[in-house]
Amino acid sequence: MNSNDKCISARGSSLNNHLRRALAAAALASMAALPASAATINGHTPYLNGNNVPWNDFGEDFGTSNYNSTWFNNAFAAMHAEGINSARIWLHCDGRATPTFNSHGDVTGISSTLVSNLQNMLTLANNNGIKIQLSLWSFDLFNNNHASLITNTRYTTDYINNALIPILDGIGPYPALAVIEIINEPEWGISITPNTTKQSCTLAQMQTFVRSLTTAIHAHTSGINVTVGSASIKWSTANGKDGTVGDWWAGLGLDNRDVHYYGWEVGNGWDYDPFQSGHTPSYYGWTVPGVIGEFAGSIASLAANPYSFELQMMANAYNNGFAGAMPWSYAGVDSDGSFSTYEAASEAFSANPGVGPSTNYDFESSTSGWGFQSGSGSVSTSTTEAYSGLHSLEASFNATTTGIVGVYSPSPNPAGKTIAEWVWVPSGTPLNGLQAYVEYGSSYTWVGGTWMSASSLNAGAWNEIFVSAPSGQTIQAVGVNFLFNSSYTGSFYIDAVTY
Repeated sequence: MNSNDKCISARGSSLNNHLRRALAAAALASMAALPASAATINGHTPYLNGNNVPWNDFGEDFGTSNYNSTWFNNAFAAMHAEGINSARIWLHCDGRATPTFNSHGDVTGISSTLVSNLQNMLTLANNNGIKIQLSLWSFDLFNNNHASLITNTRYTTDYINNALIPILDGIGPYPALAVIEIINEPEWGISITPNTTKQSCTLAQMQTFVRSLTTAIHAHTSGINVTVGSASIKWSTANGKDGTVGDWWAGLGLDNRDVHYYGWEVGNGWDYDPFQSGHTPSYYGWTVPGVIGEFAGSIASLAANPYSFELQMMANAYNNGFAGAMPWSYAGVDSDGSFSTYEAASEAFSANPGVGPSTNYDFESSTSGWGFQSGSGSVSTSTTEAYSGLHSLEASFNATTTGIVGVYSPSPNPAGKTIAEWVWVPSGTPLNGLQAYVEYGSSYTWVGGTWMSASSLNAGAWNEIFVSAPSGQTIQAVGVNFLFNSSYTGSFYIDAVTY
């Protein structure tokens, strides 16, 4: 998500709609099985095949009359059924309901039901084999006049003594509680670029706040990780690569790192992509485990993104040595995804971790056997346009009204998979439309994906098209079918064929 998605005006009443030893063995036994070699946040909590809830009622889920145990139990049961073993849940959010503030904005306590609500939620999570990452605050507090919680160290101390410690004393022993996150995406509230909130604080003030809460949590709990939900790799590494600006969260006592990833983080000279092959926690200079705490649960919501499938991202995080990945969001609180857009991927990941769709044709070194199967033209690798890497396949049409560009005997065989292909559509062509296709069996039976008329495509841009290859068949060919309204000479480009 971006900061504008998480502001008070976009979330609020309109969205209305966790002793330890006795239960720990049962909780772990009910979790989805994952290889012992998988990275973990602390050596004993399983790999977090997780998701973001993140709330049922923004800022009012706990400690108010709006707590809904049935909703949370149903959510945890649905997650468990799909192999999900962890969930990220927000507590105070912007401070609209909890904790209790006086007229000066100083924390005086918590409601009588806050701890019991959290205990019930954690018990339900445990019963369903779900580990919880509890996010205390979000940058949204800067949009609700609570900056003094961070800028005034006395107010920070009062929050710790009057709210945080009573909460920790109440929920610390509950085995479902795995991680406490100090604050979600604090970067948006810091008074240097990219500050986007009504109020703000300095970076030094935010670091002091994080360090103070981390110290308190460590002093009052055992075996629970502490982290910060950083909005981007941009502010979470000092490796000097990829256009990053520094590691704002190093040296604060955090037990694991947590970063978020959305489409805005690639392109425009930026490359803040933790899913990219080789971008491991050590690549970023971290000496503690890393988790990708948010990423879009709907690929369709990402305007700029090198991935075609949620499962591809999940597998990449696992193979890069991260200790977990959590798509957004179970409750479908915005356009970045809902449970229905990633549940199948979560289930597939649980059954076979680290195995996901791969880009099988990237045309970086050759045409990989692709060519014109009908129509007049030729293919070559080109650097004129590229969706990923530096090269694509240039399909040069020569005075033709049709063209089928593809590869025979695709390897590996994509039977039973959805195939994604990226096509660069130039401006000013007589294109009627195009579609992805496969041919299968001894008769080369044709299966076309959705026909994309020229009016539905973005000219002068990359467009993604899909086709589903039948299961249990030998796929004989994969490619793109073009149709023009009149004779055409010129070039289209194909790249990143993934399945």
